Parts: sequence; C-alpha cells; structure tokens
Amino acid sequence: MRTSRTRTAVLLSVAAAFLFAACADDSPPTGPDTGADALQADGSQQARVDLQEVFHRASPAVLALPQTVFADYDEQADRLVFGVENVGVTRGIQTAMERLGVPASSYEVKVTAPIERMASLRDEWRPTRGGTQIHFGNYLCTLGFNVDHADGRSFITNSHCTNRQGGTEGTVYYQPLSSVNGTPIAIEADDPDYKKGGPCPRGRQCRYSDASRALYQSGIATIGAIAKTTGANNGSLTTDGVFDITSQDDNSLTFSGTVSKIGRTTGWTSGSVIGTCMDVNVSGSNITQLCQTLVSARVGGGDSGSPVFRPTGSNSAELLGILWGGSSAGDMFVFSPLASIVDELGALDATTDGTATGGGGGGGGGGGGGGEPNCPPNSNKPACR
Repeated sequence: MRTSRTRTAVLLSVAAAFLFAACADDSPPTGPDTGADALQADGSQQARVDLQEVFHRASPAVLALPQTVFADYDEQADRLVFGVENVGVTRGIQTAMERLGVPASSYEVKVTAPIERMASLRDEWRPTRGGTQIHFGNYLCTLGFNVDHADGRSFITNSHCTNRQGGTEGTVYYQPLSSVNGTPIAIEADDPDYKKGGPCPRGRQCRYSDASRALYQSGIATIGAIAKTTGANNGSLTTDGVFDITSQDDNSLTFSGTVSKIGRTTGWTSGSVIGTCMDVNVSGSNITQLCQTLVSARVGGGDSGSPVFRPTGSNSAELLGILWGGSSAGDMFVFSPLASIVDELGALDATTDGTATGGGGGGGGGGGGGGEPNCPPNSNKPACR
C-alpha cells in the first residue's frame, strides 16, 4: 500500500514532532504551613477563597501518601475531594487535613480505581511483539511476528518495509522510533529478489509473499505473541494484553470466514475473506503479488506488516499470514499466506518465545534469560502455565 516507494509505509515528515515524554516535577512535596490557612467556620466568601488556596498545599501532601489516586477542589460544592484505592488510606488524609486546619465538613474521601498509564501499539515494547510500530529510514511499518529461524531469533515484516523492496541490503530497525530508543532492535537478513517469467505477467516482477526477515540484535527480548487492543473494529490503539500465537497455518493458500489483523495505524480490525489466491498488481509499481487473499476490513498507511490471524480464544490466536496492502478507501486489506512466506524465507516457528537456539547474531529471544521464555500475563503457552 505504498504511494511511491512503499504502499502502506508512512513517511516521517522532517517537520513532524514525535514527543513521547511525560512531564513531572521531581521536587519533593513541601509541608503545609499549619494554621496559616485555617478556614472560617461561617462559610463566608473568604472561607471559599481560603479553601481554594489550601488545595495547592493539600494536593502534594495527600498525593505523597501511598495508594492515593487524585486530589481535587470542587468549585461548585466548595469542597476538597480526595480519591483513594481503599478506605485504609483515609486516616492519613485526615491527619494531613488536621495539620492544615481543614474541618472534616470541608472535604470528602472517595474510594476509586487507580489510574493507569494506557500503552498503545505505537509505544516502546520490550519484549517485542507483533502488531506494534517499527521504524526504518524515514518510514513506519508494523512488526508482523517473532520467529525462531535457523539463522537466529528474527521477526517478519514486509519486503516493502525495507530500504529497497526485494534484495537484502541490511535495513536497520528501531522500535518504536530511533528518536525514542536509538538502539537498533534488528537488521534485515533475508528479502528475496522479485523475479520475472513463469507465471509473472510480461513486464512485471513477482513474488508469492511481500515478506522479509530481520535478525534480532543480541539482548533484545521477544515473545511469540501479538499485541491485543481493547476490541475489534473499535478504532482503539490501546493495548489490553496479548494474543499468544499458539498455532500457525503453514499449508493453506486459500481461506474463508472471518480473519483479523492488528496494525500500528488502525489497530485490531476484523472482516470476511472476499477473495483468495488472487494475483494482485501493486498500484504505482511493476510488482505483482501472486496468490494473495483479500479481506473486507479497515486498513491504513503504516499497517504494512500487520500479522493476520484468527483468534482461537480470548488470549490465543492461529497465525495465517502478513498484511501488505489495501484499497485506497481503506475498507479492504490484502495479505500473503504464511505458507508462501515459509516457501520464500525458510522454515520458521512463530509459536515460541525465543527458547530455540540458532546461529547468526540475533539470540535476543530470551533477553539473556538462559532459555527461559518471556511469558506475558495470562499466557496460553504450555511453557508459561
């Protein structure tokens, strides 16, 4: 799904700013000036002003306590409101308010759920996993899936998610961006050339998969899983666990029914197979992809490389292939079957967490774990149970 050099890779504008930083004040909270901000008991206008002033002292004092969630000044009710994870924290807040001279009638404590940071497909992930953002050159794509390979621990993405589609030239990959983490995670190791003749139309170049393999650098932890978002076709990029890849279809070239993909741009989308083993011309190029599958589901630029799969449980999946393109309207995607990827890149196992040994310079599968798998929460893999 490239416009010129690539179909679905997203060009990183030099002028665009990718800011992944949280601002925080590292200075320790200052203690309250006891007595100076005592409120008037008659609820006058002066009391309301004083209560608002007290909030700026009460907030850091309260939030320094373990298991506190929030501090707020409710202007309409003219009250301080504090959120805690459980009622056991209440006594600490009462003590802090007594020191400030705030009467119990001027504040309330509510038990509330803790606020957690929401991670997305575009964030940094270690161990690495399928469905998340990768960066190479001036482009963004999606990491397809991690594999054990005879050459070493690797990941699969698109051939067009390399510096040159077809041919191995050593593309360097970062996750999620080189500006976020400047340590490369992997280097392109195998990207077969496109060829002419045979079933390929005259004047065009062909392959049966738009796939390449990148060899992990030493020390990069990986898992055999796909990042899972909050739901299919809801537009969310927020992660909610993983799909463990517990099986893979190395044989099928034709498919039916409903399949899913997860990509860094449109997240988890699911739809029906509408064409199978179709030869597809890539717009704006002389490339034809042979025996591809079309699916009626949403797709967008940057989803190139998305793993295509069928959920087999709430946290498990069967791997089917890799997405490489789609319609200009974004309502249909195209994927290469895993069987064709194996034919062109060699035998691979996407169901492991990097416990197999292999040659080459990868070896990052266990992150130095001595052969122990990297097990995410609720893992369905036998080694993680």
